[in-house]
Amino acid sequence: MVTSCTTSKHIAFLGFEGCPNTPELKKRLVEVDPSLQIEDVDLMSLESNDFRLGWGAPTILVNNEDLFGVQPTKNGNASCRNWSGGLPSVDDIREALRRTS
Repeated sequence: MVTSCTTSKHIAFLGFEGCPNTPELKKRLVEVDPSLQIEDVDLMSLESNDFRLGWGAPTILVNNEDLFGVQPTKNGNASCRNWSGGLPSVDDIREALRRTS
């Protein structure tokens, strides 16, 4: 389980329908700790100037920063994220959450 320090962090899950990895990464994030409060953000519903469009789906943001250190692109748009090494595992997500300040 994730320690209670995550409860003071804002966790946002960026995704959209039609992006094949969105449901699986969301499932893994919830599995880390089902009590986490997660804001679901549909990238397709955001205004064109929203900073969160700088990341592809799916992405986990903690306090508006990518959990795995990826920097946003400028002038982004809704797109699927390339996870070249494969989606992070439940343990990868758990460890990354522990490392967030």
